[in-house]
Amino acid sequence: MSGVGDALAALKNVILLHERLDGVKANNELLGGDLRALTAKVASLSERVVRIETMIEMTRGGGLPRIEG
Repeated sequence: MSGVGDALAALKNVILLHERLDGVKANNELLGGDLRALTAKVASLSERVVRIETMIEMTRGGGLPRIEG
């Protein structure tokens, strides 16, 4: 009977590991979605910074600041 008990214990462990793996998979999918959203936001902010830098450069006259004196 101990062989049957060991087999059932092993089967129980396999089922528990499978459930944990499903949980990890779900968390991985959520993190992937969060990462995609974060990447899109960073790209948007990068574009905005480039526009702001361009506006600053245009107000300077496009060149280096003049040294007076």
